[in-house]
Amino acid sequence: MTNNYTNDSAQTAPNGGKQAVEGKLIIVVVALAILTFLGVLSETSLNIAYSALMTEFSLSASVVQWLTTGYLLLLSVSIPTSPFLVRTFPTKALFVTAVAVFAAGTLLGAVAVNFPMLLAARLVMALGTGISLPLLTNIILEKAPLEQRGMMLGLVSLVTCVAPAIGPVFGGMVMEYLDWHWIFYAMLPFLVLSLALGIATVPDIRKGEKGYISVPSLLVIALGLSGLIVAVSFFAEWNGDWRFWATLVGSVIVLAAFAVAQLKMEHPLIEVRVFAYPGFSLGMLILIMSSGGVLGLNFLLPILLQRGFGQTSMVAALVLLPGAIIGAVSAPLIGSALKNHFPPKFIICGFIGVSVMDAVLMLGGGNELVVAIAFAMFMAASGFVLVPDQTHALNQLPARLNADGSAAMNTIQQLAGAIGTAVASALITEASTAGLNNGLSETDAYVSGFASSMHIMVGVGVTGVILAALMFRFSTRRPPELVGA
Repeated sequence: MTNNYTNDSAQTAPNGGKQAVEGKLIIVVVALAILTFLGVLSETSLNIAYSALMTEFSLSASVVQWLTTGYLLLLSVSIPTSPFLVRTFPTKALFVTAVAVFAAGTLLGAVAVNFPMLLAARLVMALGTGISLPLLTNIILEKAPLEQRGMMLGLVSLVTCVAPAIGPVFGGMVMEYLDWHWIFYAMLPFLVLSLALGIATVPDIRKGEKGYISVPSLLVIALGLSGLIVAVSFFAEWNGDWRFWATLVGSVIVLAAFAVAQLKMEHPLIEVRVFAYPGFSLGMLILIMSSGGVLGLNFLLPILLQRGFGQTSMVAALVLLPGAIIGAVSAPLIGSALKNHFPPKFIICGFIGVSVMDAVLMLGGGNELVVAIAFAMFMAASGFVLVPDQTHALNQLPARLNADGSAAMNTIQQLAGAIGTAVASALITEASTAGLNNGLSETDAYVSGFASSMHIMVGVGVTGVILAALMFRFSTRRPPELVGA
């Protein structure tokens, strides 16, 4: 049988150049990326609707927050099952299942008449994304030529990074002219498009391996990840008291026990030995710094613009829109350039740019024009980090660990998002409260609180520079099976 896809980077085209990516594979990537795009879009759009939801259902902010926290929690828990799913079930069947599950959650959200129905809808949508997100990464690893992996992962970032850019604007328009139910109704046509594209193009990436799943292991990692996300999500509400520390320490102990158990199992749920590859482990630390920093800043800036400068949610979204678009467009361009450059070069340059822009925002965050320009440059610099880091980290693993590396990477990325948002929330809450207690007006308190919060963001950027420098020493330029490791 002729395979329309290949991952043999050593093959050359008739003109002597490296093998190009099949157009059919690009369609597959877009079909799967649509689901991730819609998951992020629903989250950022609903953020705008939180105030209306709190009024309609008589909820507190801590309760309505579970529409985001619950989504991230279940997504993180479901991703570790991906190695078993990818190795056991036909790839196209998994894709159809992901679309069907996500569509069921979307439809439930569209017709929801109370908060429990809406929360259930978000959790079902998370299950669909939990299937599609690692599946997308695995297809790229298995079918894209090695030197084109960066470009393909950049294409994924282009699709998914657009969602945070247009989500608040879309949510604001829906809330202005319709109601929150239409956030879900508007997604259904895109799900039909995703299904049509995927059914026609998704290849089977199974290699005849038998998949195994340990239910006890799944329950243990679910408990550990849930505890970790709950701890960081409620740090501010718990004021960092014993509840936070008990939950955090308990979750770390549970996750450590999970890792030890996996090392002793013949067929582990996730092969934690992927972290024995220094380049991969460094890449995951950088992923936490990068994703957490980007999502943390994306949380802080709308608050600064609305509470500090008195702008509406729509105006705040428009101020940040150019930066979000720059970040999205730069991803595939930088990914394409990776075939000719060692990725850590991009990563260290990106983190230097991120650190500088964090410092600019820390010192000049009281000026709206400075915020708009600095955020655009921040997102451009961030584009030099995320895609090169993901590509380089996964390239450190042998092909037999692709599914496990993908599961670990996607799980960590969700955790980084939850941690970055929670830390940013705690920083701005405590700093602005301190400003109010010192006699500042509410607007001045939030401007001052933002500047104080950015000290931590600068530290995150500098830490990223140090980790990126270490990648030159502790990582290889080619996957282990190609360098004899």
